[in-house]
Amino acid sequence: MLLVLLLGSVVTCAAEPIHVLRVCADPDNMPFSSSTPTDQGLYVELAELIAGKMGIPTKYFWWPSYFGKRTVRNSLLSDRCDAYFGLPYGVGFMERNVLLTRPFLSLGYVIMAPTALRIAQLDDLKGRTVGVEFKTEPHIMLASQDGFQVATFRLIEGVMDALQRGEVDTAFAWGPVAGYYNKTRLGGTFQIIPMAGSGLQWQVAVGVKKGNEQLQAALEQALEHLQPDIQRLANKYGFPLTSPVALTAPQDPTPPASSASPPAPAPAQRNPWRDDASTIPAGRSLFNQHCAHCHSPNAINPEPRTDLRRLKGRYGENRSTVFFTTVTEGRPTKGMPAWTGVLSEEKIWQLLTFIESVQNTP
Repeated sequence: MLLVLLLGSVVTCAAEPIHVLRVCADPDNMPFSSSTPTDQGLYVELAELIAGKMGIPTKYFWWPSYFGKRTVRNSLLSDRCDAYFGLPYGVGFMERNVLLTRPFLSLGYVIMAPTALRIAQLDDLKGRTVGVEFKTEPHIMLASQDGFQVATFRLIEGVMDALQRGEVDTAFAWGPVAGYYNKTRLGGTFQIIPMAGSGLQWQVAVGVKKGNEQLQAALEQALEHLQPDIQRLANKYGFPLTSPVALTAPQDPTPPASSASPPAPAPAQRNPWRDDASTIPAGRSLFNQHCAHCHSPNAINPEPRTDLRRLKGRYGENRSTVFFTTVTEGRPTKGMPAWTGVLSEEKIWQLLTFIESVQNTP
């Protein structure tokens, strides 16, 4: 999953003095930014420090950050603000229209676990239930490998709450939020281990609209003198600051191609509960517990791609086999984890009994 948070500043024109630092920030995105004066977030506090260095006041334009690039277009590129804190550095993000300062902070994913649990490599998570947020890098990583028991949640707050209640053993989550949650709600109970690996760590910078090199230079000068303050703010809000650990174990080399015949296709599967309507409530309960975060409560899903009420029309009499294979083996490239080891075969068939009861007519 890409997380960017906005801040911005204003300049009247590249050749004129900068009179005010207009900050475009998400009003409810802690630990990065908040419109609450008593708990502002790292980016807002940093903007205040930068404005102080530049000797100018700040002015805020609040805009939700979860729209990603659309947020940048509606704020920074629409001249509602002139600096945007938290853009990913070094990946060419909107480079046709945006200039970046040098990076000022590193962010990434972490393992959050009880302090007594020793974690030195990814395989140490096997045999334990790992909470992940849907469609994030950790979700895709664990879903594409064997032996991991993954519990998927739509929001990171759900992952944190499940860890606190003991419903999952560890969390593989977005580091700033995990660290802030651990510090402010859990009293630092859990250890936070930054993860090294492809797509797991990156640096962030301040973005300005292309053509505004004057502001870019002023921001860089201020950031250079504020590094100790940035570290202090990161500590204040619980941002993980230790060096990332390479937890991904080396992959075995690809075995040589075999001349043996390919395995025979699996026999067709048939739901043993298919004609037992009394199983439907149990299947519905299992569905809402394990599947609703992706496929909507009670399978009432307006998104055709993930609407399980369409199985009959798509696969006909082969739908039981398709369903069982998909649930047990997963579809990692599409964000679907394997549920083998999490759901028993009996529960999988109970799930299908419920889903059969809500099928649309082909």
